[in-house]
Amino acid sequence: MKASIGDWLATGAQSLADAGISDARLDSRLLLQHVLDLPHAALISNSGNIVEENAAKIFQGLLERRAKGEPVSRIVGYREFYGLRFLVTPEVLDPRPETELLVEVALKAANTMPGPMRILDIGTGSGAIAISLLHHLPDASCQACDISSTALALAAENARLHGVGGRFSPVLSDMIPPDCGRFGLIVSNPPYIETSVIASLDRGVRDHDPVLALDGGTDGLKFYRKILSTAENHLLDGGAVFLECGAGQAEPICQLARAHGWKLTAIHRDLSGIERVLEFGRT
Repeated sequence: MKASIGDWLATGAQSLADAGISDARLDSRLLLQHVLDLPHAALISNSGNIVEENAAKIFQGLLERRAKGEPVSRIVGYREFYGLRFLVTPEVLDPRPETELLVEVALKAANTMPGPMRILDIGTGSGAIAISLLHHLPDASCQACDISSTALALAAENARLHGVGGRFSPVLSDMIPPDCGRFGLIVSNPPYIETSVIASLDRGVRDHDPVLALDGGTDGLKFYRKILSTAENHLLDGGAVFLECGAGQAEPICQLARAHGWKLTAIHRDLSGIERVLEFGRT
């Protein structure tokens, strides 16, 4: 049918709402922006323009995918994170808005440290954390580790697209490579979901994020144990470790950290008040 941009926005929002999508209006807009290749302002200012039949069919197809639970970022192939656009594929975790807090507090710490800054990102995935830090720290370099070669290739492409490829070094490794040297910042958003909980997650996460990027073992703390037991050999004097964690995990992780001689410097809460990012230094 022939309809305007405004009509299709409303139709899309209603169809997604009927399917139980909570952000129906926003998702409809993002999908139509993608189809028409228009920024938000242009979409609104041209809301009376008629959408061509082929574009309307494509939009309807994308709405059907979203209605079945596929996240918008998976449909369009990218995610906005910390003001930058990152390519995402089924092989990497979809960067979450709450992870922007990790970047924010790590940047504040980096700006108080002498340069040039060396950063280690453990489990880099799409590279969103590492590349965001490099974007705002022009003298910094980063070694970015991941167990997936496919994820590392995507992260390297994202680094190239944002002009930091020369300072971004992908390393195929499950954890911290033993011969990687020392760093001023060590950052990680490791898998922290308990294995038994994964099947009950929202379908957008359960069906579209890689299990490797979600599964933190029986108690969700598997990778924190690995990081906290080895990171001391790779942190420069005066450096800091920043770890994202899930709700309710701060205290057990802090207990692990104390057992390995770490000093809790700060706990950073997200906008919901959840203890989201833990900052450690050496005692």
